[in-house]
Order: sequence, then structure tokens, then C-alpha cells
Amino acid sequence: MSDRIVPNVNIFLHYYNSHGGSKEYQNKRQFYSSNTNKDYMNYILTGINDTKKFDYLSYMNNKDKSAGVFGKNGLLTSDERKEIRQALRKTKSVIWDMVISFEEKFGKTWCDSYEQAYNMIKSELPNFFKSVGLNPNNITWFAGLHENTDNRHIHISFFENSPQRIRPNKKGKQYSNGKLSLNKINELKANIELSATDFKAREILARKRLNDKMKESLITNVGYILKNKLLSLANEFPKNRHTYYDCENMKSLKPKIDSITNYILSKDYQAKTLKEDFINLAKEKDEKFEAYCKRNRVKQPFNFEKKYMQDFYRRIGNVVIEQSKNLKAKDDKRLKLNAKFKAQKIKQKKKLFNEIQECLYISQKVNYEIIKTFQEFYNKLEELRYQNLIEQYENEFEI
Repeated sequence: MSDRIVPNVNIFLHYYNSHGGSKEYQNKRQFYSSNTNKDYMNYILTGINDTKKFDYLSYMNNKDKSAGVFGKNGLLTSDERKEIRQALRKTKSVIWDMVISFEEKFGKTWCDSYEQAYNMIKSELPNFFKSVGLNPNNITWFAGLHENTDNRHIHISFFENSPQRIRPNKKGKQYSNGKLSLNKINELKANIELSATDFKAREILARKRLNDKMKESLITNVGYILKNKLLSLANEFPKNRHTYYDCENMKSLKPKIDSITNYILSKDYQAKTLKEDFINLAKEKDEKFEAYCKRNRVKQPFNFEKKYMQDFYRRIGNVVIEQSKNLKAKDDKRLKLNAKFKAQKIKQKKKLFNEIQECLYISQKVNYEIIKTFQEFYNKLEELRYQNLIEQYENEFEI
């Protein structure tokens, strides 16, 4: 009995150029480019009776095998299928055909319905396109889950809307042969295996909880020390240049940005706990990925814990940068208001000083008039007293 371990996920990839090759080769491309009634789209949807020319699709005769044809927005309508067929007939792009096949038990557990297949492919395919140098926004793809065999499998076809994989030759320009990196295909197998299980949902939830808590602490719990750190950072931002975390302009400021992230973690126990949970999840993923690589005899391409932490510091770093900008803008506004208020206070003090001076002048003037009046009154009294004395003396003399 063989002790060979069957991989949970296998991927088979074919590709067809718009030029060259044998007549049989071009006939196969026509099968994919929908130049016949019995084409690949119809095969995914219902099944094709004539399989002699395409013996590697020998299982396609079962009419009940398909869960339907779907694209990035869900199940395709007849009009959408017709539109893709027309694009396939006209395209000069390479046409790729991918089959994702699952180990029997694994497939029946994790890819046994349209919903499971759709969510898995929608999640992982765009990342795969990016990894092999294809622009996801320039790709049309359609797929279908087949259930006619014990091994659940998904058929996917994709092509570039505007062919961009070109290389020069002596006769001008020629589209590339469509060969994609084997390492990236192996990586896709691993990501699909992880995505198919509930691990992906746990990963997304753990990341969201951690990031949300960090944003909350950064925005709502800004104390004196953190505020000064953020303002100090903002004062060092390059003028009139990009200021996102990974840009070259901010390279020298990354340690300072990361130190602010670490400061928040040191002051928020809940955020620190969520980070530890996230790291443990990354370690668990490393263990799963290592087991997958051993099972499939491929080299482990990277360490998830390191990759996750880099992504964490990048995401929170951009929030730190944004919050620094917001605080700087508010502080500048406050300083302007303070300057304006200070100028107003100086003006008010000057006005008040002038009014006090005027009051003092009036007070002095009033005092002068009081003294002057009193002096006149006093003089008048003295005059009357003197006059009275004279009159008394005269009366005495007459007697």
C-alpha cells in the first residue's frame, strides 16, 4: 500500500496563444474562444458530448455536473455569457484554462456548493493575478464548480481584455506564450487550501479587531504625550510630497511612526492582547503552510508572522500619519486663533488704556475745578468775615 500523501488541492493550467502552433493547437484555442457551439463556456455550464478531441476533459459528459457559470459578481446571466463569448472570439490575448481539483474528503467538506466555490475564487484569484504580473482590472474570468466526480473541481478560464503580456521579436511584437510562475501556482494552491477552511474568516476577523482597536486608541485616547509625539512627527513631514507609510519620502520616518504604534500598544492592554492573538494566528498559519509545503514537496516562500506584522505596521502607520496631519491642522488653526485673539487683546488693552487716561484727565480736571471752587468759596467767606469785622469796629467807634 502506498504511503503517498494526496494533496488537498491540485492545480492544472493550460494556455493558448492567438498565433502559431499546429492545427490541433488552434482548434483547441477555438474551443476556448467560443468559435463552436460546443465550447468551453457551454462545457462549464452543461457538459459536452463530443470529448474525443479533448480527451483530458473525458468527464465532461455528465449534464448534472455543474453548479453554474459564475464570474466576479456571481452567477452569469445568459446575456453576460453571450458578452464574454463575443469578447473571446475577438481577443488576441492568451487564453488560460485552469482546473482546481480537491482531494475527495476535503472537497466535499470545503467546496461542495456554488457559494463555497464562488467565495473562494473571488477571494484568491485577484491576488494570484497580481502575483503573476496580470492586472486584475484588465482580466475577464469565468468559472464553474463540477460535482460529477468524487473529486470536486473548479474550471476557470481567463484572458486579458487588452493584451499587455507582449515581448518583441524580429518581426515586431508578439504576445507572450502565457507561461505563469510555478511558484505562484503553488502559492495559490496553499492560499486556496487556507481560504477554503474557516481559517481565512478567523484571520480577517482577528486583523479587523486589532486594526479597529488601534484606530480607536489613536483617535479617541490622545493624551498629552501621544499628542506631542504626533505633532513632532507631523513637523518632519516632507513638504508637497507623498507621505504614505511605504513611500520613499517617508523611509527615514518609519522608525518614528513605528515607535508611536508601539507606544499605543504599550498603553492599551486590549490592543496589546489583540496583537498577541493575531501573532499566534500567524504562527498557526505558518505551521499549516509548512505542513502544506511538506505535503506538496514545495519550498515555503515566506514567513506569515513576519509578513503579517509588516502589514500591521504599514496599515496602522498610515493611520498614524493621517492622525498626525489632522492634529497638525487643528494645532495650526489654534495657533492662528490664538494670534488673532492676542492681537485683539492688545487692541482692547490699548483702547482701555486710552479710556483710563481720559478718565484720569477728567478726574484731574474735576479735582482742579473742585479745588478752585473751594478756594473761591473760601476767599469769599474770608472777605465776608473781614467785612463783618469792619462793620463791628465802626459800630463800636460810634458808640
